[in-house]
Amino acid sequence: MSTLKHKGKGPQAMTANELVSGLNVWMTTDYGWSRDYADALLTEDDDQISIMDETAKAEEFANTVVGAYFIDTVDGKPARYRERFRTHGPSYDTAALINQERV
Repeated sequence: MSTLKHKGKGPQAMTANELVSGLNVWMTTDYGWSRDYADALLTEDDDQISIMDETAKAEEFANTVVGAYFIDTVDGKPARYRERFRTHGPSYDTAALINQERV
């Protein structure tokens, strides 16, 4: 399991990777997951952050997602380059991957 400790200041988001697809996902306002960063829950509320933490741990235990962790955001966008890059989706050709599975 990852260490999901909330260390940042300011609005936080939770990110992970879907276990089956490996794609980036973001925790949403209903504590589900979305592949679209625009759906991400951004919050500074300690109660919501605790729920996000517990939900992510449960989802990792259930093998739905892996590598969940909190990220800092600034003006509604990820503060660090790594997460900004991840908001643009996978860096490989998913169409080629799907075609390989059909062979």
